[in-house]
Amino acid sequence: MSLLKEKIRLLNEELRNSLSPLQLITITTLVTTFSISIYRFLFVNDEDISKRIQETIFRLVRRLPSVQRQIAKARDETLTSICNDIAKSVAGHTFSLALPEKGLSKDELMHKLERYHSFEKTDVKSGQVSGCVYKLPKSDMTAVYHQIFNLFGDSNPLHVDVFPDIRTMEAEVVRCVATMFHGDENVCGTMTSGGTESLLMACKTYRDFALSKGITKPEM
Repeated sequence: MSLLKEKIRLLNEELRNSLSPLQLITITTLVTTFSISIYRFLFVNDEDISKRIQETIFRLVRRLPSVQRQIAKARDETLTSICNDIAKSVAGHTFSLALPEKGLSKDELMHKLERYHSFEKTDVKSGQVSGCVYKLPKSDMTAVYHQIFNLFGDSNPLHVDVFPDIRTMEAEVVRCVATMFHGDENVCGTMTSGGTESLLMACKTYRDFALSKGITKPEM
């Protein structure tokens, strides 16, 4: 052991004599940073090491010029296909690129909107469009929707103090859902703009709940 210590001491002296202070600082910083990175890669991660190695190799392979060219080609082909599909429904339309100098009259506005409405689009009334709109074929619910929009179209649910009607309906919907899932008086909730935001809010709620339990790296 004493012999090993002596060799290490001699090596340190040799390095100090052969390297400048700036070189010593640079080498020490690089070695320390590299060691910390290796330690984190091997131990400070919940994922299996084989999976992390595969992901690292995959990222490195993606940086190869030949692979990047293939990815770029596939991406460009996909974008071209999407743009062509989108362009079909608005063929011949002249897009507005700036606000008009003079406002449109009611007739001009309605004519413009009817032009938009005439664009070729999927028939959502057939009931064969999933996750986009929700309609009941051969139902009078559409008229009910229009009546509801006429009643509350000028409200803003962000300002619950100004619109107690919206606030009350939201509270009742939240309580109905809480009752459905056997929630007690401590259960609360909020309305969202749609399904996607609802999923995000659910994930955020579970994440925050996990953090309160000391879980810092939850799994989906």
